[in-house]
Amino acid sequence: MHTGRRSIGLAILYIIIGGVVGSIVGQLLQPMWPVLGRSLLVVGSEPGTTWTFDLGIMGVRLGAWMQLNLLGMIGVVVGLIWYQRSAI
Repeated sequence: MHTGRRSIGLAILYIIIGGVVGSIVGQLLQPMWPVLGRSLLVVGSEPGTTWTFDLGIMGVRLGAWMQLNLLGMIGVVVGLIWYQRSAI
């Protein structure tokens, strides 16, 4: 019963690892090929801004964003393929 949850978590982990590694490689190769380091997908709040929830007696601040370049997106796909091949 836990294998379904664990495999979803593992898939998310592979996708995140693929995206992070791809984005890092894209940033490293940006001086040679500028298109690889340019952000293609930005989701969430702007870096440095937060969402504030005032609950009366206390407040909560949250901020998150995801910024992927071309190689980061390719890394996400590679991470998904990596997960599918390891699950067999």
